[in-house]
Amino acid sequence: MDHIQRIEISPSPGYPDVVRKIAVLGKNEDYKFCSVTLICQIEHYDQTGKRLNAFAAIERDPFLLIADDSSRVNPETGALVFKDANGNYPAGSIGQYTWLKAAVENGANPFAITTGAVLEADALGRFT
Repeated sequence: MDHIQRIEISPSPGYPDVVRKIAVLGKNEDYKFCSVTLICQIEHYDQTGKRLNAFAAIERDPFLLIADDSSRVNPETGALVFKDANGNYPAGSIGQYTWLKAAVENGANPFAITTGAVLEADALGRFT
């Protein structure tokens, strides 16, 4: 058994019976540029959990999820927030890297944070 974290995400449009999972192949924190990168690869499975090799051609290129302070989050939840019509972030929002660093330093589980980041990226359509 490998030690790769896998997180089930939404099915692919056009293949509703295929189970998709994100395999987190690596995590890198860049202290100089204050960022964290998740290296993610999509894997495809049937309903019984068997890998579907027919999808291998579209599984080659990893997705990078990068958290830095150019992205802003709700300080209570860590959820991404976006600029309003006037180009302003919600009051009180903070940089995503700043939030992640504080969360981990205060005992948050990095695997739970990773799961949340992948599910949020899926909800935002990053894996379609």
